[in-house]
Amino acid sequence: MRTLCSRVSEVCADPDEARARIAGGEVLVDGSIVTNPGSMVATASSVTIRERRILRGRRKLEAALKHWQIPFGDAVALDAGAAAGGFTQALLHAGVRRVYAVEAGYGQLLGSLRQDSRVVCLERVNVGELTTQLVPDPLDAVTLDLGYLALALGVPQLNVLRFARRAALIALVKPMFELGLASPPSNRDTIDEALAHAVDGIADAGWDVLDWIESPMIGSRGARELFVRAQRSE
Repeated sequence: MRTLCSRVSEVCADPDEARARIAGGEVLVDGSIVTNPGSMVATASSVTIRERRILRGRRKLEAALKHWQIPFGDAVALDAGAAAGGFTQALLHAGVRRVYAVEAGYGQLLGSLRQDSRVVCLERVNVGELTTQLVPDPLDAVTLDLGYLALALGVPQLNVLRFARRAALIALVKPMFELGLASPPSNRDTIDEALAHAVDGIADAGWDVLDWIESPMIGSRGARELFVRAQRSE
């Protein structure tokens, strides 16, 4: 007999991930879901791990991380606009040791992420409400996927927090929200205007903008989106 956590840990990155996947209802023992990591499991029992749902946000951010080859090992990150947790998933997969998942809404973050000891769930929290009491760690990285708020307005509100030297920022530019439009723009000039607006706001907030790329995936309602990479000014 062994604990379920020890069995699942054999195929996970570490025990924390194993416990999170078990608590999130992703593990079946002899065909039945078991959510207690400490449950004893017979050697002959069949242990199956469900295929994990991969969120669109994770696919988007992982493409950007792959393009820029940013090392995130042992970093502390903040994911602003976490929603279901796609960016949070990508950050954990990249090796981040802690993610503050910030979301103005409620109940959106996946259960497996809520159960993950590496994730601090800050729901019902707007970007403008963040404090060093809520986020006491100096941040090595920040990702932003904001809805209904321009990056030019949202990024400056992060300045109440503490950042590590040369912290990284990766922000998803949504032209419709950046310019306050009623629908996603499709013409290049408007998209470029939105990008410039976001870049200027990020730079004014104390970040050196290094690069930008088109998002490899289309957003909701067919929206074209872009990623901006920046580094904290010294």
